[in-house]
Amino acid sequence: SRFRARLVIFNIEVPITKGSPVVYHSQSLNEPANITRLISQLNKTTGEVLKSKPRCLTKNMTAVVEITLSRPQCVELYKDYKVLGRFMLRSEGHTIAAGIVTELLTLNTQ
Repeated sequence: SRFRARLVIFNIEVPITKGSPVVYHSQSLNEPANITRLISQLNKTTGEVLKSKPRCLTKNMTAVVEITLSRPQCVELYKDYKVLGRFMLRSEGHTIAAGIVTELLTLNTQ
């Protein structure tokens, strides 16, 4: 599964970069995933784009990213089905971000 999501980054020690390995948590599902693209950094209150294609995401930021899961999973848009559109990202045993699915992308299977 591949999708775009709006993330709220928590108080983290190490910045999130392109290719960062994370663990995707949704409901009772734990699945390895990668952050494949950092699309934009957003203003926390207004949601407007502050920076396009940021190099990294540090603590207390809001951003739009592209996430690829290791296996196909049941993921829905947050606006269509709120329960399956919410998720948490963890790394090294710590919760690093919470997010909502904004766009579903197709996987290139070649």
